[in-house]
Amino acid sequence: MITNEQLIAEINKKTRERALLYITREKERAQGLENQLTNYQIISSSQLLDTAGIIEKKTFPLKSNIIVFKNNAKIKRLAKEKNLRLLNPDYALAEKFENKISQLQWLKKIIPKNLPLSIIILPTDISFKKLAEKLGGAFIAQFNRGHSGEGTFLISQKKQWEELVEKFPQREIKCSQFFKSPTFTLNACVWHGKKISGVISGNPSFQITGIKSLTDFPFSTLGNDWSLANKLLCSRDLLEIKKITEKIGLAMEKENWKGLFGLDLIKGDGKWLVVEINARQPASTGLETILQQQQGRGITILGAHFASLLKIAFQPEMEKSFQKINFGSQLIVRNKIGSNNAKFKKSLYNDDWKRVCERRFLGSDPIKIKWGRGKKINEEVFRVQNFKSGLVNKNGQLNNLAKKIINQIHQID
Repeated sequence: MITNEQLIAEINKKTRERALLYITREKERAQGLENQLTNYQIISSSQLLDTAGIIEKKTFPLKSNIIVFKNNAKIKRLAKEKNLRLLNPDYALAEKFENKISQLQWLKKIIPKNLPLSIIILPTDISFKKLAEKLGGAFIAQFNRGHSGEGTFLISQKKQWEELVEKFPQREIKCSQFFKSPTFTLNACVWHGKKISGVISGNPSFQITGIKSLTDFPFSTLGNDWSLANKLLCSRDLLEIKKITEKIGLAMEKENWKGLFGLDLIKGDGKWLVVEINARQPASTGLETILQQQQGRGITILGAHFASLLKIAFQPEMEKSFQKINFGSQLIVRNKIGSNNAKFKKSLYNDDWKRVCERRFLGSDPIKIKWGRGKKINEEVFRVQNFKSGLVNKNGQLNNLAKKIINQIHQID
């Protein structure tokens, strides 16, 4: 077995002469291994700057290795201008894999039997009746780009489709079969080697989605529950998910992808289906890494990401050494339209209030509260992380512990 400690030693050796800098607006994206890496620094800003803005404003040691959460054209240009070695895959490749339409076209060549029936159309080109007939009733409509489920719609009535056609008549859209099955998500890593490359398939989690009390958007992502996934998924499910993940990862590797990506999957028509790829580091990577270190000595998902980007050679034993987890969860509360009273909103930006809240849950319970920006609609207000158990039940609704925590946070004066 190759331990996480051994992999960290390799990363430290690789970065001895050239620092590894993670530049991010959200520090949590880069956390999980910061106390073990010797020449690693998380660079963020107290100002409301995005990643490109941070790169533009700050001064860096020449020729530093830099990692970002999600690459784009401006970041690539600024890194080149400042003589920084950007380790992330090219942004154009990320867009090809992540945009809903190009993604579907690519996946049809890789896993044609593991995709929901889908159609790419202009809204004006087809009626609701014909779409419903083709897709077996209610269907999911997605525009090419969207974030946290905001660009995803469940269309079950003619009126809903007509409203979409009126607003976006010539905007290409992907329409897919709708399944009531729960969604599972996992973080995976494409890892290059000199002779052989591999795909590290992470720990599947139950994807918490669209709870009305926490968001206005029915498909908005609200966190992950590894505890529940461990109860719901059998060994056969895990094996099928692993095979699909490896197929996709190796196909991505052939096009020069390296490092992390995420998959969302559902079980429909008796088999596992890929809903979408997130061609970047998924937001749950840091928490999965922390949970892995609490549950064993194996390789972590963030360690695999850094090692792959730094071109530390993959060995087949590394896949077997990946640390499995079977408990832990996190829940995101998003800002809703008119749902938070003025007193609560004011409290959110009061540090004393936050400390009172945190003390309430950091006693004997393995609970942590993390605060978001929460000012815009659907932005994260706060996040509850549970290091020992789950926060939702098998129907994807809040369990008693989650309800208690959220109610108590709202009641603190």
